Amino acid sequence: MPVFTFPIAFLALLAVPLLVAIYWLRNRARERRVSSLMFWMDVRQRWEGGRRIHRLQMPLLFVLELLAIVLLAAAAAKPLIRAGDAAKPLVVVLDDSFSMQAGKLAGGEDSSRNRAARAVESELRSNRYEPVRFVLAGETPQVLGEASSSSEQVKRLLQNWKCGAATAKLDEAIAFAFELGGKRARVLVVSDHAPQQEINDSRLQWWAFGSSLPNIGIVNATCSARGEEERVMLEIANLSSQSATANLTIETGNQQTPQSLTLAANESRRITLTIKNSAGKLRAWLGEDGLSVDNQVVLLPESSKLVRVDLRLGDAGLKELVEKAVETSPQVRLISEKPELVITDSADVKVADAESWTLQLLNEKDASSYLGPFVVDKAHPLTEGLSLGGVVWAAGKSELPGTPIITAGNIALLTDVDRAGRHELRLRLRPELSTVQQTPNWPILISNLIAWRASVAPGLRQPNVRLGGEATLVVDGDPQSVTLTDPEQNSRQLAVRDGAVTVKADLAGEYNFVTQTAKYTLAANAISREESDLTNAASGRWGNWANATSLEWEYRSLVWLLLIVVLAVLAAHAWLANRQNAA
Repeated sequence: MPVFTFPIAFLALLAVPLLVAIYWLRNRARERRVSSLMFWMDVRQRWEGGRRIHRLQMPLLFVLELLAIVLLAAAAAKPLIRAGDAAKPLVVVLDDSFSMQAGKLAGGEDSSRNRAARAVESELRSNRYEPVRFVLAGETPQVLGEASSSSEQVKRLLQNWKCGAATAKLDEAIAFAFELGGKRARVLVVSDHAPQQEINDSRLQWWAFGSSLPNIGIVNATCSARGEEERVMLEIANLSSQSATANLTIETGNQQTPQSLTLAANESRRITLTIKNSAGKLRAWLGEDGLSVDNQVVLLPESSKLVRVDLRLGDAGLKELVEKAVETSPQVRLISEKPELVITDSADVKVADAESWTLQLLNEKDASSYLGPFVVDKAHPLTEGLSLGGVVWAAGKSELPGTPIITAGNIALLTDVDRAGRHELRLRLRPELSTVQQTPNWPILISNLIAWRASVAPGLRQPNVRLGGEATLVVDGDPQSVTLTDPEQNSRQLAVRDGAVTVKADLAGEYNFVTQTAKYTLAANAISREESDLTNAASGRWGNWANATSLEWEYRSLVWLLLIVVLAVLAAHAWLANRQNAA
């Protein structure tokens, strides 16, 4: 059946009674046969209408005029008919932030995420959508999968909706959903708060399943290494409009330290402490409230990876410069046995260990001084923090192998040769003609080199990450896979690519990596003040798929067809009227 998007136009049918009245009240002239008109001096024209009531006449002209009025009224009501029998494509955008885990409501415990999942499953049981795609809205949009309206397929996909992101960038996810679904697709956003702007797109609906709740959470936690000690900072926030008391317990090793904190409305309290590296991991937790995921943090020691460095420098001046720069990095261990980095000024570099990197310093006799302009590859790890304005750098003009990292015009000052992960670096430097070694750029350059070498050493690049963040494990040797056990004790195999594996921490807690030679632990914590703040959470539905603009995407207009029929009716009316007049 057609759908009329402007039904008020049917008021035009009020013209039908007027047409009937005209034909009802019209005078009928009776035929009289006479022998002559010579005595009829006053011949009057017959009136088509009158005040005398006669029986309703239904000539063909009346039918055509009535049909024209009905068709014009129907055309003005803008009838639409469904374009085919195919179901409508739907893209569901799922808020993946951890605030969706909030849940203690009057009447029992139930999270926003679970209520939203049940509402989506109920909507899809109507079988009005095909296909159905799901997009996770976190730091970046991510396709969760595609399913038919089958409840089993939808449930399997929604099981992977963990709500483990530190934030949900819904605007980016909505734009991605429209591109993914196409012009005729509808988009359903599922969140725990209301939209920040009015919804003007008729293809978009927004469902919220949140509830404004008071919450006390750990909104920040950091751990930094200081030699044999770790400096820990915790920030506790009362995210409500009333003062509250929080019971905080800190556990290091086998020792637990409970304390009570009284926080005013919207107050934050920072707690700092220093522990020994040997104490191992630190756990801190609060009492239960509306959002449990931010009530606990686990911090693992941020022990710096030591880089074994061998200095093979014959020039006393260069050796002094390098030693001073190396001493500024706490990650260096000077040793000649199995070095991971060799810094030398020898023209013939011989390194027995295939894993060792080399930095060759070139003190060229034919060097010339350059004041710039210097071209720096900002994407390279060695150039982070360098500022070469006003620096004098002396170098020769011979060709250097490798990819240029820093150049003065067409003269390469620092190059890099990558031999399957083993880097050979060449740095031109003549100290007596240069000033670069007298600026902060020199220790920064050496520190960047050591940090770069440490980042590719076996182990986790950082043992503590925020919930939803990514962690990279560099493996030793050449294994094909690594076994990962997540906080829910589910194990899976991760394929090793380019000597490393990367995992997204979408669950709060500890992850354990097991390789052929070692075991590593990663801690993921729900740390985000914005997501812990539940005061702006809300429930409701916004947007309307059933308005005229949306119908135009799924229906086709019949106005043109009705107008063609009207023209045909009017043409028949005109032809018939002319024929009667001629007769």
